[in-house]
Amino acid sequence: MTHDGTESDREALDLLIRGFQVSRMLRLVADLALADKIPRGGICNVSDLATACSVLPTPLLRVLRALAAFGVFRVGADGSVAHSPRSMLLRMDEPNSLHHGARFWTAPGSWQAWGALDSALAGGDPNQAAWGMGRFQYLREHPAEARTFDAFMANFPDRRHQTLAVSYDFSGAKLIVDIGGGNAEALRQILKRFPGPRGLVFDRDDVVAAIPPDARLDGRIEVRGGSFFDPVPEGADIYLLIRVLHNWSEDDCIRILRNCRNATKPGARLLIVEQIIEPDPALGQPSGYLVDTHMMAMFGAARERTETEFGELLQSAGFALERAIETASPVWIIEAGPR
Repeated sequence: MTHDGTESDREALDLLIRGFQVSRMLRLVADLALADKIPRGGICNVSDLATACSVLPTPLLRVLRALAAFGVFRVGADGSVAHSPRSMLLRMDEPNSLHHGARFWTAPGSWQAWGALDSALAGGDPNQAAWGMGRFQYLREHPAEARTFDAFMANFPDRRHQTLAVSYDFSGAKLIVDIGGGNAEALRQILKRFPGPRGLVFDRDDVVAAIPPDARLDGRIEVRGGSFFDPVPEGADIYLLIRVLHNWSEDDCIRILRNCRNATKPGARLLIVEQIIEPDPALGQPSGYLVDTHMMAMFGAARERTETEFGELLQSAGFALERAIETASPVWIIEAGPR
């Protein structure tokens, strides 16, 4: 390798090592909703932005200059600030916005659990090591962060909810139950496209209580509190598990799937919406492996899975994997029926 190549790799690796610094600054400006305070196509003075954000102009300028060096915002020598294509993605009104991701990935719960990542290498749970409690208990005890999580799930940059609605034919269903359905965004996307079905969100009491009436499509979406480790609602034509199984160990996944199987009537379908991880990282996408490692940081034994591993889980729970549907999003739709 030439000296130039070695130096280039050294600089690239150095920036990767210090990536946490960039992540933290992105969260800072997202928490301030700063990108929304800069007009599209317009220019602001950093002093005016600081006033709008109730912060001091000099430290804000230093943060914005650092981000501009990575192509996030444009900052002039005179302290003027304008949008770049990347900073536009931090606006909340931008399609496929990364605003919620910037706030979620480095929120206190995630940030501190990643700091204890080494405990996973000894079979531990980093979130437990960091906080003395499991991830879901942490979210229950930190409701503001839990709502940040819900907003992030509804705006996850893989567009899985929109992609699910356009990639599968829900027209024949009368009732669709979204197990662990969060703030009901998936059902809203589906029911807006398909006028026939009704929807039911089944999730923790605190989660469904946070779904306002005006987000329930004039009553087409019902909510019910409960745990997927207990019996789930019966009688649906389609059950959804959207990014649920990657939160759990093998044994827990089988328990969740068996509860779904017990509720499933003949002819009904289970749709698992997850990334399918590529065993060879030379063929996969970096974001997939980052999500896989994040699951380890949050839950210890949780992880992304290959198509073969999903098939084995389903078989253990009384389902048969019928097909895996590739979508325009990183997530796949894994369709299963009762055996």
